Amino acid sequence: MPLYRCTTPAGSLSADQRVDLASAITDIHCDETTAPPTFVHVQFHDAPASEPGRWSIHGGLRAGRPPEVTSNIIERCTTAMAEIAGVNQDDVTMRVSQTPASWIYEGGRVLPEPGEEAAWVGSSV
Repeated sequence: MPLYRCTTPAGSLSADQRVDLASAITDIHCDETTAPPTFVHVQFHDAPASEPGRWSIHGGLRAGRPPEVTSNIIERCTTAMAEIAGVNQDDVTMRVSQTPASWIYEGGRVLPEPGEEAAWVGSSV
């Protein structure tokens, strides 16, 4: 957690563009939240043929961050997708869902609340 799911038209991104976008999203998330990069997961999905122009990101994030952090993540991630894919930013959509940390299990443990990552990363399982 967090999990970013990028949906793009089938065949529209090269492997290098996917790597670039995953790296950009990871950097954005870590910059805005100070969470460690090991927390960030980015997946890519091809849009159904019935939705050929679809460019979207769904960010599943831990709840509890200030609204401006979420707004910054949305702005920066949609800009990154548009720039890397070479599409108009108006064609990119993003939505965020937020889940309490206590509902998320990763690496054999329940995730910490935002801001408590250092102690969680430094502790043993």
